[in-house]
Amino acid sequence: MRLRHTFLTITLFITSAALAADTAVDRWAKAVGGREKVAPIKAIYREATIQIGAFSGTIKAWHTADGHYRKEEQVGMYSTVETFDGTTGSMQLAGGAVRQMAGAELARARSSAYANTNAIFFAFFPARRHGNLTMDGDAIVMQPEGGIDWRVTLDPETALPTVMTHNEGEKTITVTFVSYAVIDGITMETEIHRTNGDPRFGAVIRFTKTVLNPPIDASTFTIAAPAVDR
Repeated sequence: MRLRHTFLTITLFITSAALAADTAVDRWAKAVGGREKVAPIKAIYREATIQIGAFSGTIKAWHTADGHYRKEEQVGMYSTVETFDGTTGSMQLAGGAVRQMAGAELARARSSAYANTNAIFFAFFPARRHGNLTMDGDAIVMQPEGGIDWRVTLDPETALPTVMTHNEGEKTITVTFVSYAVIDGITMETEIHRTNGDPRFGAVIRFTKTVLNPPIDASTFTIAAPAVDR
């Protein structure tokens, strides 16, 4: 009897957490503009400025609803290109050799496909989701298959994300959503602040351009090897 009681308690807890997550996601979806507005979106392209201390730069990012992405970031003399095609993640630093991701870095890439606004692709449509979604306290926890946890906290009044966090090694990366705007009927963040706990590397990111459903070639999610001088 005691074992059965314990099993029932655990089952009820899991069911309650799942229902709480569904309720929170329903509110989030309505706040963004509604699932019917989000469903036709297959890809999002965004440009942003980034400020890290005294250094400024730019970001360009392509994300698809099925979990592919490309991110190009340049700050001062430092530049990175990062891609994920649904299976393979690649990284290029400062125009150098292209290397494939593995281990913890690849797990992080699988979840980075759903960073920031792109979390809506994972959270809103259970039938498309590859992974789990649950509730931990007031945080919605997204767990893409083979990825890492992406935790989203919603504003109790607006039901829009206020904070999104994930762990990279021993560091917690925290993204704070500062402002929003309605773009083509979808409410999206226009400014975010990103930190790993060290104020020297805190970043202020302001989005300057957004295109929904841009034309995207499959080669976008690969990195061409740098040309070799002969």
